[in-house]
Amino acid sequence: MSFSADAWKNNADIYAKIIEMPFNQEMISGRLNSKKFQFYMVQDAHYLIAFSKSLSILASKAQVSEEMIQFAEAAKVAIVVERSLHETYFQRFGLTRSDVENIEMSPICDHYVNFLIAATVNNSYEVGLAAVLPCFWIYAEVGKHIYHQSVGKNPYQDWIDSYASEEFEASVNRVIKTTDKAAADSSATTIKMMHHVFRRATQLEWMFWDSAYQLRSWPV
Repeated sequence: MSFSADAWKNNADIYAKIIEMPFNQEMISGRLNSKKFQFYMVQDAHYLIAFSKSLSILASKAQVSEEMIQFAEAAKVAIVVERSLHETYFQRFGLTRSDVENIEMSPICDHYVNFLIAATVNNSYEVGLAAVLPCFWIYAEVGKHIYHQSVGKNPYQDWIDSYASEEFEASVNRVIKTTDKAAADSSATTIKMMHHVFRRATQLEWMFWDSAYQLRSWPV
């Protein structure tokens, strides 16, 4: 069994919880409170900066030119393409880029971005790949799931379409393939660590959505 197949099977319990959580169920129905979605999008904008940095770190660690290009381009997409999606919604919310930058990261966003940077900087290329993979993969699966169940005239259709697109799925499949290739030549110790960071990132994905739904900021 490939690393990706094994990792997904081992974390299917968390993915099921992600699909069932109120944030995503209410996005399907189009009834998600706009303040909760706004909170989520602002935090996601902060998150994407760190995610892009993590992808750049992976590009610098890659030993194959194609993989250097793959993650350098992915880092660019995280900032340029996905930022355009955020700014579409920020305009609807009446928020400027400056407004967003001045809103501090939530506790879970702060934790997640520091986890990603630490996982990619302090570990091997293989472990770093496993740490960023859940964000790619889970968003693709959630996007497709919501797309196929979404109500008509959904106020969040732009978000849904972005993550349910064939282009995004193709990019995710490339990351899965690269991760499996790296894992195939890795030691048992490295594979164990890859599974550890994959699960932790998957848990943090659930916590990120839940934090937005609960509007969780710093308590003190």
